[in-house]
Amino acid sequence: MLVPFGTHVVDKNGKGVGTVSRLVLDSHSREVVSVVVHQGVLNRRQVEIPLSQVASVGTEVRLSLLAAEVKELDSFHAPNFRLMPDHWDMPVGFDQRDFFLVGGSAWAESSLPFQPTSPEASGTPRFVRDSDAPHEPPEPDIAAGTHVCDKAGQRIGEVEGVEFDEASHRITRVKIRRGMLFHTETAIPASVIASAGERLTLSVGAEAVKKLERG
Repeated sequence: MLVPFGTHVVDKNGKGVGTVSRLVLDSHSREVVSVVVHQGVLNRRQVEIPLSQVASVGTEVRLSLLAAEVKELDSFHAPNFRLMPDHWDMPVGFDQRDFFLVGGSAWAESSLPFQPTSPEASGTPRFVRDSDAPHEPPEPDIAAGTHVCDKAGQRIGEVEGVEFDEASHRITRVKIRRGMLFHTETAIPASVIASAGERLTLSVGAEAVKKLERG
């Protein structure tokens, strides 16, 4: 399964829920077992989605979960994983070794809301929120026309618009216009945004952004 970095992820109804930031490989089979989905710009969050909950893969990754169910997943805990060993062959079509993580084969499916409470059956809410959970700060306002610069400070375009996860209200992707005469629209994942203010600064160079262009 080849899923490029930054691929748009949608829920079962087609609502955007984030972008692909990593793929997790089984430590024994070296096969992909889960996808790490990134949400947010400043209020960043990542969740791990098992391959069994991926309905289809193409120009986007479609899940068999609802956006509300993705929102209720525990955050991805990177220290539980390690980078792919140097002696493992890179999958064809990828050139970023740190895109892959290795985890154990005992991924706990019980952490997913496969059996949510049902208001239709019992009168209970679908999810019970933790009242002691810390308040999540709002995402930054990113206005159309804001200049976008790469990590070296080079201007590479302007903001065309933003895409939100409707369940979590986190920004998933920012669309930028590139070029002077011909405006090539490129959707960049929130995971590559380093800072947002009077201008949008990325954590990657212009060449990395160019790789995100879709033909």
